[in-house]
Amino acid sequence: MLKYKNILVPYDGSDHAREALKQAVDMAQNSEDCTLHVASVCNMVAAVRKSDQASISEGKLTAELAEDSEMEARGALKEAEKLIPQDLPANMIYEIGSPTQVLLEIAEKYNCDLIVMGSRGLGPIKGIFMGSVSSYLVSHAKVPVCIVK
Repeated sequence: MLKYKNILVPYDGSDHAREALKQAVDMAQNSEDCTLHVASVCNMVAAVRKSDQASISEGKLTAELAEDSEMEARGALKEAEKLIPQDLPANMIYEIGSPTQVLLEIAEKYNCDLIVMGSRGLGPIKGIFMGSVSSYLVSHAKVPVCIVK
């Protein structure tokens, strides 16, 4: 039996994030009294950077892009919630900010003893997590980080 009590799963809706969530669910089900903390972080800086020529030519303003990014992040959480068995305690967390810092703060706030995440997210074009997030967390988290491909 595993001994994890609080597992953090950063989730952006990417294939890697879905695989990480599946692994985290398995780990939580094989631990006693474990809670999953699934976090979707809306990176507004990335949303503003999305206002490139294509967006401008489509007539999207920065505020609309930020709103789109927020909707994507909240939508990812709803998707994740459907992938978690009903009998498994889960805390769905939506935050705005820099994913690396926000995820470290969430891990500390909820006393997470493991972070399970995909090796790559949707990338800066799609918004929520950048490829370097997993690398950053491996280097800076105070708890083990399991990277799932």
